[in-house]
Amino acid sequence: MSEIADLLEYALRKAEKLGASFADARYQEYSYENIVVDNRVLKSYSSTKSTGIGVRVIANKTWGFSSTTELTKEAVKRAVEKAVKITSAAAGKSRPAAPPERKPLKRDEKSKWLKDPFQVDPEEKVKFVLEAHEGAWIGSEIVSSYTRLGLQKDYRRYMSTDGVNVSTTVVLVGVAQVSVARINGNMERVPYSESKVAGYEYIESRDWSQFTGEISQLAVDAAKAKTPSPGTYPVVVDPEVIGLLLHEAFGHASEGDLVEKGDSVLVGMLGKKVASDLVTIIDDGLVEGGYYVPFDDEGTEKRPVTVVERGVLKSYLHSFETAERLGGEPTGNGRAQDFNNMPIVRQTNYYMKPGDMSFEELIEDIDYGFYIKGRGATGGQVDTGMGTFTFSVGPSYIIEKGELKELVRGVTISGLILETLKTIDGVGKDFQVRTSVFGGCGKSGQMVRVGDGGPHVRVRKMTVGGAR
Repeated sequence: MSEIADLLEYALRKAEKLGASFADARYQEYSYENIVVDNRVLKSYSSTKSTGIGVRVIANKTWGFSSTTELTKEAVKRAVEKAVKITSAAAGKSRPAAPPERKPLKRDEKSKWLKDPFQVDPEEKVKFVLEAHEGAWIGSEIVSSYTRLGLQKDYRRYMSTDGVNVSTTVVLVGVAQVSVARINGNMERVPYSESKVAGYEYIESRDWSQFTGEISQLAVDAAKAKTPSPGTYPVVVDPEVIGLLLHEAFGHASEGDLVEKGDSVLVGMLGKKVASDLVTIIDDGLVEGGYYVPFDDEGTEKRPVTVVERGVLKSYLHSFETAERLGGEPTGNGRAQDFNNMPIVRQTNYYMKPGDMSFEELIEDIDYGFYIKGRGATGGQVDTGMGTFTFSVGPSYIIEKGELKELVRGVTISGLILETLKTIDGVGKDFQVRTSVFGGCGKSGQMVRVGDGGPHVRVRKMTVGGAR
């Protein structure tokens, strides 16, 4: 990679000669494979690879950015010149940009893997997906099955004029399953996936036919189930649902750019109570089970950020720009989808810290409520400015007199996120964070890999509905 380092160094020196007070250059080499089996037919085997360099400068007290897929000095020169020209056109039309103040840093980091998935024979990978897919056909009630294998390798190198030179390599793999069951005219579709920052050894370490079969069984069970009676109930949410709630309804609201724009329910709330005393929320790039982010795409080392401590809002998430404008410190949350995009404020792995209660203790004094599950969730919507959320979650269970009872399907949850967090009165001692190779978090036209999770959590008041 010495040629790449030379190109990045060339970009920085060229930017300085053109009058930039700061410049950084990012190289990315990204590989992705997706193998799909749909109803016992190999539907597709796609393989993509992209490489390129993005150059960002501060000149005329304004940010400018350009990128190229050509790995030549001439192409890099044109990209730098374009970035500087953009600053001339934009000068005086936005708040003045200031270079970051930080110490030089040089380090290379890699996630852990034993077996590079891109070195595995394609026929072996196709055979694996076909075999895993077959496990989903557990009976005549299953009318459709869709299985896929996702594999990613992402190498990024960052260099800047203030002496930061870091690189990150991440390997991520996973399996996704969608099963559809039909019973007595009732159709139930259950999607789910499992991913891990690891190599192909993770794929080889599990019985994926059992995994696909479990998703199909959940679809069958849900197709037999009734929908819940709408109302406000005490609930216990599993780690996936608390992660979903925190990431979507609270995490985005804690992102500095949304705070700056006023599009956040957390504007002006630093130092104020936003949740129960039991709630501590962290954004961490290196937590087990999450996506691997040792540095962000501005070369800032990603350290755990305590966003909420015992119910009190302690910090927003920041990039260079938002930290300077809002009077904070960069938190390692300036992330870009790829070399073609400028970094914006994004979460890494967002989660609630565990407490000290067992699952049995969380449900034991609930006379009637619900155990809300994430497996099979299909999405929802939030309004970060209002702090509202609505999610379609997975097949869940009724809780009656402290015990789990029958399964219910078509479950939705909704509410105000701050109100919800303030009514948390029990936090489990278990803990789980998840990520995915099949998608991520979308914002401003960019998608990045993220993780979220936490423990089981009891919420005393949540609106639950049935979507059938």
